[in-house]
Amino acid sequence: MGRHPETEQRIREAAFRALVKHGYADLSIKDIGEELGQNPSLIYHYFDSKDDLLLSMLDVFVEIFLDQRTEKPITDAQAELREFVGQILHPKPAQVEQAMFSPPSDIETAISRIFVELWAHATWDTDFRRKTTMVEDRLRDTVTRILRAGIELEQFRPVDPELTADHILFLLKQGIHTGTTTNRDAAVDRVQTIVDGIITDISRESNSSH
Repeated sequence: MGRHPETEQRIREAAFRALVKHGYADLSIKDIGEELGQNPSLIYHYFDSKDDLLLSMLDVFVEIFLDQRTEKPITDAQAELREFVGQILHPKPAQVEQAMFSPPSDIETAISRIFVELWAHATWDTDFRRKTTMVEDRLRDTVTRILRAGIELEQFRPVDPELTADHILFLLKQGIHTGTTTNRDAAVDRVQTIVDGIITDISRESNSSH
């Protein structure tokens, strides 16, 4: 039996949707098979275990948020950074559909739940921790690249790009985590307002007007 990339991708997406419904602890290969509409044995042809599949699924997360930006030239760093932050905090269906055949209906809720579930599991699973570290490194590199471009274009003040990227990512992660795990429904929007303020503060155009 051959391996088909499209089938492998659909299995990842079924795992994505099933994880949102069941959570990590209660999720089974049977649940993923039901979401896929196939016998669970098909999944084992592509993945060794539930964890193997979920680790692979994080590659979809990377594709949604990062792969489409890798080679994109930056001409307006402020707009680029605001757009990136907005896509992380409020992912749009059109954005996700470029990387998935059948995304969940509520994209924002689905992605935030997956973030909390898998990052929590990484607390005690070294394989997941390596993968989440890779994802966060890619996110940090993307923000750092935008900041460096803005400094080179003289659109941003000469701040420390790595430290500023860390600051922004800490805020984004906290906003998503708080919005998902508490009744503070405005947490994500509040973080977006805070980060918008940081971007305004480091922008030369804003500072020259003071």
